[in-house]
Amino acid sequence: MPSVKIAVVGSLVVDLTVLTPRLPRRGENLLAERLQVGPGGKGANAAVAARRLGADVLLVGCVGDDAFGRQEMDALQQEGVDLQGVRVTPHAQTGAAVILVEETGENTILVAVGANDHLTPHDVEAALGPHLGVLRAVLVDFEVPAACVRAAVELSRARRIPVLVDTGPARPYGPEVWGGATILSPNREEAAGLAGYPIDTDADVRRAARDLLGRGPEAVVLRLGSEGAFLCAAQTEALVPGFRVRAVDTTGAGDAFMGALTVAVAEGMPLREAVRFANAAGAVATTRVGTLPVMPFRTEVTALLAASS
Repeated sequence: MPSVKIAVVGSLVVDLTVLTPRLPRRGENLLAERLQVGPGGKGANAAVAARRLGADVLLVGCVGDDAFGRQEMDALQQEGVDLQGVRVTPHAQTGAAVILVEETGENTILVAVGANDHLTPHDVEAALGPHLGVLRAVLVDFEVPAACVRAAVELSRARRIPVLVDTGPARPYGPEVWGGATILSPNREEAAGLAGYPIDTDADVRRAARDLLGRGPEAVVLRLGSEGAFLCAAQTEALVPGFRVRAVDTTGAGDAFMGALTVAVAEGMPLREAVRFANAAGAVATTRVGTLPVMPFRTEVTALLAASS
């Protein structure tokens, strides 16, 4: 199959990943096992995932004129991501995240978004404009300003390009920002914030997905971690199960999922099949420690799908 062209509008963040037996208590000095510093960010991670899964990828974002920014750009260039849409600003530092990964593989993240908050709607429009005739899908995340999310959604929908919205990290962006999405994809915590109530049970998952669908998107894919994802559209409701793997770090799983879902939609996969493909990509990403460097390759995803069929 010829490569599809997609665009990712999102964050570039250097990750400082700390492996720790557990989270420290307030005021405690706890010895960690290891520190790993490397490129990341929801936009950069998803872009690399999409590239490794076979798409041509344009990334739209903003970094600082600093060592972290150069580290991000070098890593993305080595992956073959098109960086024409990434602006370098001297007015802010490149975003950075401190990620605490416990022995269970669960993570806690602190993010200083830095230069990502300097991305503008004009940047988005200028970067996407020349490619609108060939783009087969656009992905945007909440780690950039609301006006940029809205610009990406509106520009894509005006040209009838499928646009997927990753609602992470949780921010108070309303449906006036994301309501025009082709696919809205929150995780459980993000969906609770958008819906306005806790999501503890299967019934809560269905209720939240339906409520969010009623606010404008054509489909909602509510990510449930190892359980899989709940798909809700006008004519479809289904839990698409996850995959059993030995997870060691769940940090980049959502980004791998979103990159894979965007590629699958761009390639024209039926939506349920696309979600299963994305579940497999997210599962592969959990089997190693890190973010951008652990994004899955197509061969790994197809192998997991074949083994589980």
